Amino acid sequence: MGKRVHIGYREDELFRNFPIDEKVNRVCLKRLETSQLENGSLQIKDSSQKIMIGNLANDLKMVKNELRLLQGDIKNFKKERQSLLPQIQEKNKNVENLKINNDSLVKTNAYYDKKKSGKLSLRKGEIVVVRRNPKATGESTKTQPRYRGPMVVIEIFPSDIYRISQLEPSNGRLYATTSHVSQLKAWRSWNEDDDDSSENSDDEPEMQRPKRTVRKPERYGAYMPDR
Repeated sequence: MGKRVHIGYREDELFRNFPIDEKVNRVCLKRLETSQLENGSLQIKDSSQKIMIGNLANDLKMVKNELRLLQGDIKNFKKERQSLLPQIQEKNKNVENLKINNDSLVKTNAYYDKKKSGKLSLRKGEIVVVRRNPKATGESTKTQPRYRGPMVVIEIFPSDIYRISQLEPSNGRLYATTSHVSQLKAWRSWNEDDDDSSENSDDEPEMQRPKRTVRKPERYGAYMPDR
């Protein structure tokens, strides 16, 4: 028999954790075992033939070991795949949630752009009114005018920002300011808006509610005849 070739590891250590599944590669393993038995029963006197048969036996044993290793790798791969499957499903779920959130943000931004930013586009020379901040007087601010105007657009800046000024000076000076489009209204729409019909500009006097006349209650006896 030929010499056994050492390839750097012990068989019992390498394949200790790789049990052979008898149902897998049953034909290959059976042929290998049969070849080994036949090799042991042969009585060959020629030394060259003995060396050749010994080398063949070593090759068959190496193939058998490789089959064992392959079977162990397949089993480990299946176990690893089963353990990774929940993690993959969780990642896919997170990706789906991110996609839903992103779609929601896109819809929200599109709605805002349509309703807010794209609602009003002004040009130089257009007449507008600008929203004013209520003054703290200790009383209700509902009766205070909500807009100031009329004013005219004199300059246009990026990001929907406009420079506006009064049409005529007030108290000897011309009021001018810079405002975002969300704080402005076109003069025509402000004039025709039913919701803002009670709002006043600087040129209009502040509306006051008429005083209610309170009558003194009369007694029931005033309507009864004297007896």
